[in-house]
Amino acid sequence: MNSSRVFRLVTAGLVFAALLGAYSASAAAVTGQVPKSVVESQAAKVLAAQTGQPLPRVTCPGGLQGRVGASIKCTLTPKGSTAKYPVTVTVRSIHGGTAHFYVQVGQAIGAANKTEFCKDNAILDQATSVAQTPSALVPIFEANENTIIDFQATAPSKIVVDAAKLVQAARKAINTGNANAFTTEAIMKAGADVDAFCGQNPDGSPVG
Repeated sequence: MNSSRVFRLVTAGLVFAALLGAYSASAAAVTGQVPKSVVESQAAKVLAAQTGQPLPRVTCPGGLQGRVGASIKCTLTPKGSTAKYPVTVTVRSIHGGTAHFYVQVGQAIGAANKTEFCKDNAILDQATSVAQTPSALVPIFEANENTIIDFQATAPSKIVVDAAKLVQAARKAINTGNANAFTTEAIMKAGADVDAFCGQNPDGSPVG
């Protein structure tokens, strides 16, 4: 890889999957249970804070039992998207009547689609192919947020982890104006892996 292609390569396959992962939160357990509305609001707040995303909608079927190991399965819908993600909220510990829990977000429900994923990947690759410096990536990410949102739900499970690394770095770049993460080995490898998965060059054209 030569230096003039670093910034193009690492943007391959951006997926709005920054919510994938596990995050911690806590809330008072009233009469042995954390109320449904509290679980939903706390989960949404911690995910928004940890990922730099707008406040998502979290819907749970009921409250969360205030005992270690108790869990509940909820659904998350990112703002501006129709994609739905499975969420599991699990109590990690109880201290002084407060339940400390973690929120685990999985891949979008029933939406993996390699064809659509790679199609949108090519669009983003082409858009970012003009970037020669990390700072040049920021306005490109901003201008293409709708495309990123459109294919957030289509990342196949085989590549969703690498895609999530890329989108987390992109969201941070948008929020801070600093895209230097795209020069790191970890992000460059994630970009290369997604390009290889889609059989595409850094400019979005098909390999070969």
